[in-house]
Amino acid sequence: MSSSAYEGFSEESFFDRVEAQFIKKVPDLSQTLNIAVIGKVSAGKSSLINALLKLSRKQALEIAKVGATSGITTDLMILKLDEKVHLIDSPGLDDVRAENSELTRKFLKHIDIGIFVVTGSSDSSQKKNLDDLRQHCDAIFVVLNKIDEWDDLDPSVLEDITRQWETDLGVDRIYPTCAKGYDPKSRLPTMDIRGVSQLRNDIGSFLEKKGKDLLLARHMAQKQSHAVKIIAVALTAVAGEAFIPGSAVYITATQGAAIASLSYLYTGQILSAESTLSILPKFIAETAGSNLFLFVKSFLPPTGVVDVAAAGVAVVITLALLATVNYLLSNGEELEQEELLRSKFRTYHQQAKDTLKELALTDVRDLPSWTKLVNKFLGSH
Repeated sequence: MSSSAYEGFSEESFFDRVEAQFIKKVPDLSQTLNIAVIGKVSAGKSSLINALLKLSRKQALEIAKVGATSGITTDLMILKLDEKVHLIDSPGLDDVRAENSELTRKFLKHIDIGIFVVTGSSDSSQKKNLDDLRQHCDAIFVVLNKIDEWDDLDPSVLEDITRQWETDLGVDRIYPTCAKGYDPKSRLPTMDIRGVSQLRNDIGSFLEKKGKDLLLARHMAQKQSHAVKIIAVALTAVAGEAFIPGSAVYITATQGAAIASLSYLYTGQILSAESTLSILPKFIAETAGSNLFLFVKSFLPPTGVVDVAAAGVAVVITLALLATVNYLLSNGEELEQEELLRSKFRTYHQQAKDTLKELALTDVRDLPSWTKLVNKFLGSH
């Protein structure tokens, strides 16, 4: 390699460039997220919220005790999930205005998502409340809840009722749902949850476009699906970044951004660039040869065979690294536990090599493919 390949390079400049890329890639977790769930008192809104957050019956009781703001009317519940995420369960925005606290005034200035919940046969008078909500929201999701009420009738009845609601409310889509069984006095042995996953996925997709999906995912009782997505997005990125000149900078920044996202998902802690990137050297000693290859390769002109090899190495290391971080955080362990971190990484690194050795990168071209692979990889451990 000619000395010109390293011209202008220093350890300090390398990490300055990594930090700059990290800042571009990491989600902005300083944002706020406001969600209004509007509908009549009997519409099952609280149960729907519990189902959206994937809470168990026991966890639903805990959030009611901890999250509800005191001194409010029985028809209005404000769930302050953290300093940045607020959920309001209310019959209508007029009830929110009547409460008139500083929190509700700020809330009404900007609502990211409105979830409008109806039940039973269509009632065109509810369009007034929907129109009021629509004026304050970036997106509206209309839900026909308690569809279990129609279980004993022909499926066409529910289809007809859904179409009638769509016509009377003037909306293109309604989500039929059931979120039954959260009442602690319920005699149901299990909860009856239907249609909520599609609603949750569509809300997540909308929030992802705004860079706010992680703010809500942080409060999901089951976080594995979002962790899988974080890892899959990182693998998709590094598989392509290995072909870019100076690839070591981009790959390192992608790994750091994924670590920061996983940390926030499980702990709510916002890691700085410095503290996040300080974690990466703990893995380097375990794959010194591979990391050196990636580093040196990133200063060479693009060459097909070497680039493909580099992409394979980058994917294996990144999968093992992020699977290790996910394991530690999901089990309540600290990333500073260096011995445990390195031990788990060695295991995951070998398993990642075994998983991917028969797999050409052309077989895994897009995010859904990587998501399926990560799901299978994590599910086998």
